[in-house]
Amino acid sequence: MKKLNSTLLIFILICFQTILSQTPNPVGQWKFDEPTNLTKSEIGTDLELVGSQESVEGPAAGNGAAKIGIGSYYKMTHGIIANGGGIRVNEYSIQIDFKIPANGTWYSFFQTNPANSDDGDCFINTTGNIGVAATGYSNMQVKNDEWYRLIVSVKNGLQYKYYLDGQLIQNGNVQVIDGRFSLNDVLLIFADNDGEDSEISCAELKIWNYSLSEQEIKNLGGFGHQTGIKQLVLHPYLQTPTPNSIYVCWHDTASAFTRVEYGTTEALGQTTTGTSEIISDPYRWHTVKLTGLQPNTSYFYKAVSGTGESKVYSFKTFPDSGFTGKIRILQFSDTHSNDTTMASKVIRAAKQKVEQLYGSDFQNQVNLVLHSGDLVVSGNAVNQFTDQYFAPFSPISPYVPIMTTIGNHEGESQFYYDYFHYDDFSFLPAPNAQNEKFYSFTIGNTAIISLNTNIVKSAGVLQKILVEAKLKEFENDPKIDFVFFIFHHMPFTELWVEALTFDAGPKWVLNELFPILKKYSKVQQVTYGHTHAFERGTIESDKDNGDFRIVCAGGGGGETDNWGEFINHDYPQIHVALDHYHFQLMEIDVAKKSYESSMYSLGNASKPLNSKLMDRWYRKLNQTAPGKPVANNPIKSTNNLVFNSSAYSGSDSLMSSRIQISDNPNFNPTVIDSISNWEDIYGVDSNFNPIDKNAGIDLTKLTLTKSHFADNKQYYYRVRYRDHNLRWSAWSDNVPFDISTGVEDNSVPTVYALQQNFPNPFNPTTTIHYQIPEAGFVSLKIYDILGKELFVLVNEDKQVGRYDLHFNAGNLSSGIYYYQLKAGNFVSTKKLILIK
Repeated sequence: MKKLNSTLLIFILICFQTILSQTPNPVGQWKFDEPTNLTKSEIGTDLELVGSQESVEGPAAGNGAAKIGIGSYYKMTHGIIANGGGIRVNEYSIQIDFKIPANGTWYSFFQTNPANSDDGDCFINTTGNIGVAATGYSNMQVKNDEWYRLIVSVKNGLQYKYYLDGQLIQNGNVQVIDGRFSLNDVLLIFADNDGEDSEISCAELKIWNYSLSEQEIKNLGGFGHQTGIKQLVLHPYLQTPTPNSIYVCWHDTASAFTRVEYGTTEALGQTTTGTSEIISDPYRWHTVKLTGLQPNTSYFYKAVSGTGESKVYSFKTFPDSGFTGKIRILQFSDTHSNDTTMASKVIRAAKQKVEQLYGSDFQNQVNLVLHSGDLVVSGNAVNQFTDQYFAPFSPISPYVPIMTTIGNHEGESQFYYDYFHYDDFSFLPAPNAQNEKFYSFTIGNTAIISLNTNIVKSAGVLQKILVEAKLKEFENDPKIDFVFFIFHHMPFTELWVEALTFDAGPKWVLNELFPILKKYSKVQQVTYGHTHAFERGTIESDKDNGDFRIVCAGGGGGETDNWGEFINHDYPQIHVALDHYHFQLMEIDVAKKSYESSMYSLGNASKPLNSKLMDRWYRKLNQTAPGKPVANNPIKSTNNLVFNSSAYSGSDSLMSSRIQISDNPNFNPTVIDSISNWEDIYGVDSNFNPIDKNAGIDLTKLTLTKSHFADNKQYYYRVRYRDHNLRWSAWSDNVPFDISTGVEDNSVPTVYALQQNFPNPFNPTTTIHYQIPEAGFVSLKIYDILGKELFVLVNEDKQVGRYDLHFNAGNLSSGIYYYQLKAGNFVSTKKLILIK
């Protein structure tokens, strides 16, 4: 029986090998071997020539070729009936053996419009890359005077792939059924309507009525070119962490086995097996999910697969919900570049900074890396994931898990979803078509939500529904203090304004997503990229003390967007904008319910820096809000009104002031609603130093021309303060004013004076005006008729000037009261009459 089974097994293997070695049968084939009849078919219908052709030598002796002149092409009647679910041919494969004389010009392979009235549908561009804008171009470049075998395998609605000499060079953007890339009865070979069809030689042409598989294309072979593939074999990449599990992934061309050996000491001792899959031959991705781990625990491990084993690395699991220590997160975005020098420098600098701040055991000091998208230049070029992403991040990825969101350069590439395993965190379970495209997870007291701003037209409504459900869940969860968002597209940008007009993502973020985020007090920060720079600002929330920050992390290594390179615009929501390469480090103190983020800059080509701390921001949930300010009576001059308020009081420092003016005491509607911020860093000087347009600003004052207001009309104004902790004070009491009464005096006072309050009698508010000609200590207090002190309105040092104080006597009974000013040797007392 054993002998029979062995014989049967050998027979099956031989049959299987025979099947693999068979070449698929085309429905059309043309070999160009007969110089006097170049259009003759081997299979199918003869080609029809339009223009000129010439018989030339092919890639080998006895193998002829045709040289097709500029403006010339073949009409191919392929005979394929409609397929792929449409009324046209949607499933097919084309083989073209070709050679070009020189780079630097355009070559067209085919066009699907039989009238030759459109652009071609497959080109070699001037830099030697194969493709077309709609599907994307390959990263590999064709050389002149060398033969290549191009195969395009198409299944509209599912795939559009380019292969060169048996190797995938471009996983093109999927095309629609019966669209531009489906076939009519006639296909034009080498045609283009406007001259992008330079002279090209062809040694063989084939067409199939289905999309060839990767193995079938590999069996067809080619002319021996390699795509320059580089892999990080057995170099681990950690992702999708929890307190009890983590994914360990790596490349290895061999598929014999996949396992991770691990333990809490370098002796390891435990083993878990996993699986591997071909991303695109020969890129094989091995994956092992380690489970049953202990929270907040260091583990040692090594990856083992067909070609050997890695060295021993270590990582630390996430803390659980009972953790009271500190969580640290590094943040990057837009690290993509064909030249990875700068991205690698930024990433290495981030690791060095953490080691400098916290110690050399990097993996025990940083819990997570977040990346807001644009990992690669083209998501359909599989080699770029290694060259532009995995390789630059290799100093970090074996030690600290990395979680990403997809960027526009990944462009919904299947490669992205093959590499990054987010099913465990997905909003929707598999096999839902949107599985992995938006997800959330928690670490300690913090929730992180990742969204896909590429697909807002197709899945924007679904994302909003799911986001709102998640935010409600976190809002009601006492274990969650902070919610952070990562996605790719920005709501505003000061450096690259054009993106706001042609990208759908920013409009969706600003107009559809932010109204949801404003409703939930635990939303703390939104981090994104797209603009290659650093920008930080604040969005006002619908909830008291629920404002949240917006931060661009796009200076990760892609060429910076510099001032003046594009249209620039100064948005009030953006407080800081720097055209710098940078990384960000966030530290969350779970016990104190606070976090602090820092931006470290490497400068740019014009002014390099060495991980310089350029910005810092924070949130402290247990810190009290600023004290309620006092709005003083406006100071009137000939043309202006100066609205002034009391000094800031509180445990933090003043970040913003907001003044509202209305013609009714309910402030609905407002005539003026103005927010001023402590800084507005926008643009650079001649030495490339940032410019603060708000340097020296006095946030307690706002000057407006009288033209804003009507004569003989009563107005009201009020003010409130926001500190750097994003907490707002209460509104001040309303101050009534008009522009037709009062002393119009802009001069510096030369004498002390205390004026009679106005109005007087009053109910219940009135304004007290005083002036001092010398800086010094000032006291202004309210007394009853017996001389008992009731209120202290001023008790501090004051500069030279005129001052108005708004006094609200709502808690007092009708009667006579007194107010007294003491300043220097000056003392003055006046009477107030309250009538209710």
